Amino acid sequence: MLLTGVLKQGLMGRMRWPLVVAAFAGVMVASAAAMVGASGSTDHSLLEIEAVSSRLSATPGAVESVAKAAADRSVPTSDAQPLLETAARSSFDTDGMFAEISKAVAAAGDDAADPKAFAKAAAAWQEGQAKVARMYQAQDQAAAKEIETRLADPDKGPAIKALADLMAGPDLAVESAVTSQAMYLSLEALSSADAAKLTSVPQDKLQSEMKGVIASLRARSENEKPLPKDMARADEKARLTFVLATLPPEDLSVLTDFYESPGGKAKRDALVESYRRVSDQANGEMLGQYFQALADYLKTHPRPQQQ
Repeated sequence: MLLTGVLKQGLMGRMRWPLVVAAFAGVMVASAAAMVGASGSTDHSLLEIEAVSSRLSATPGAVESVAKAAADRSVPTSDAQPLLETAARSSFDTDGMFAEISKAVAAAGDDAADPKAFAKAAAAWQEGQAKVARMYQAQDQAAAKEIETRLADPDKGPAIKALADLMAGPDLAVESAVTSQAMYLSLEALSSADAAKLTSVPQDKLQSEMKGVIASLRARSENEKPLPKDMARADEKARLTFVLATLPPEDLSVLTDFYESPGGKAKRDALVESYRRVSDQANGEMLGQYFQALADYLKTHPRPQQQ
């Protein structure tokens, strides 16, 4: 396929990755004002805990950080970045995506927890996120030691880590990584020796190849730029574990009961599956719009090798 050729450098190249430290100071805190639905519903609280709204809202803005990561690796981005930013803003309909995810979660079954108790646990979760963010911003060693001690407790630590594994966050972090990788490859494409071929390809053919590009990103386990999927999952699990370690025992118990219950698992799975579905659709639209815009750009700004 043409697009695979254009992206060959990104698909086949190899590089070494440094260890990545989770950015706790930039932890995502979902805005209660952005949530849709009844204030006390379990679904509302679940979407709040899993930071669905803020994850979606942050996605178009990821172009800037991805472009910086590309530039740090000597990938020229100044011409391509504005095209990708426009495509990302146009493709990621945050409100529509959130509504579709909410609908899927609601259809997964009846509430799997007492709404009031779950809402209380969600509030404690938000407080825990803020506490961890402040801890890292202030480099509070005493607070970090307190959390580490709790995680090292043989009676508490394993249960907290097991709960982090049950949450949707690690899977949602993978979705963010896939989108960032799609953005990175898009920026790399302008430097490809085959980039000029885009100018002669019909738009419908470009669009038809988008699903294949996204599938290739999901299947890759090497040379994942700017962040490997496994690393994104591990970073998110570490973040969740630290936040959970700040929660009172009663709130931890409520969350554990929910995520371990058949109903809770059904809602969690519905959340992940619907999030992946809307992300794939938005990623495909973003890539299609971007590569069409890039083809138009190359018609008036040919690469040096074309001259």
